[in-house]
Amino acid sequence: MNPPVLFYYRMSNFYQNHRRYVKSFDRDQLSGKALDNDTISGSDCDPLRIDPETNKPYYPCGLIANSLFNDTFYSPVQLNVAGSNGNNATYEMTDKGIAWPSDRDIYGQTAYTADQVVPPLNWRMKYPRYDDDFPLPDLQKMESFQVWMRTAGLPTFSKLALRNDAEAMTVGRYQVVIDDCKSSILIL
Repeated sequence: MNPPVLFYYRMSNFYQNHRRYVKSFDRDQLSGKALDNDTISGSDCDPLRIDPETNKPYYPCGLIANSLFNDTFYSPVQLNVAGSNGNNATYEMTDKGIAWPSDRDIYGQTAYTADQVVPPLNWRMKYPRYDDDFPLPDLQKMESFQVWMRTAGLPTFSKLALRNDAEAMTVGRYQVVIDDCKSSILIL
């Protein structure tokens, strides 16, 4: 396949177009503004605005951010490459350049400090807390998050995960490792 080679994931029966879901985020918070509890409490992030245990805002707040698709896809590895004594070769792909430029412009470096906010519930496997060991995510550079935040209109949809814009993908058998945050799965 000649470049660009695009790697998508597909979901079925997931209704990103539900009215309450689509509204559940705060554009000011995503753009980098540190919003106080009163502002977040009055925002569209309902029902995930403030953590009841700490009384701190979620960062990022809202249903869309909390449901972030968090499987990790690794670059495909071509198995038993011809002419290489049975060695494997990684076909390098990146998650840079997967978000629309107009979407990237929405996100800014946050003005929050780690002690002002807590991670959303479903982020706590990767970010158990925000501190020096687990710094606040840089949503401005987190393109997989930006792709997720562009909600789909239908219950079955595909989203771009990886790409290679420079190199052709040769014919062969490839292995892709997918980390689903609970266990690793090999797909041949």
